[in-house]
Amino acid sequence: MNRPERRLCIPALITALCLIIIAGCAGTGRYANAPRISLADIRVQEIKTLESAFRIGLRVINPNEVPLEISGLECELKIDGKNFATGVAGEHHVIPAYGSAIVPVTVYASMLDMVASAVAFAQGPDNDDGQLKPLRYELTGHVRLGGKNMLKRTLPFQSKGELSLEGAR
Repeated sequence: MNRPERRLCIPALITALCLIIIAGCAGTGRYANAPRISLADIRVQEIKTLESAFRIGLRVINPNEVPLEISGLECELKIDGKNFATGVAGEHHVIPAYGSAIVPVTVYASMLDMVASAVAFAQGPDNDDGQLKPLRYELTGHVRLGGKNMLKRTLPFQSKGELSLEGAR
């Protein structure tokens, strides 16, 4: 290889190396830890003949040293193992570093599924001591991370817990 060809190869090699490094850094993202998301609130928003709308509040905890930018999320709520409601939210939220916030999501439930669940619940809602047993819930979905100028990333989440019905009598 003569001198002019070698001069062309070195800049091309440096450019290729820089692109590989940039691609590798972009793939890791800014967040060291995934956010933790759990059910914080549920309220009836609207009841129609075949569908009900609920406003749920999702507690988003950011365990990172940089603010967490959420551009949207989708979720599914199961109660006692049965699909209850699904929904999406597309508002932009910023969760501060090492902070938390409630992100509201409107979810929709089929009235037919709710009636079937109520009938099943009415057949066995009590424990042996006569108290209402808590309802088990499971919240699953995906949160879309990233602001306007950031590389967007989608992360799955899952949260389980119990809803106490003792105050509902």
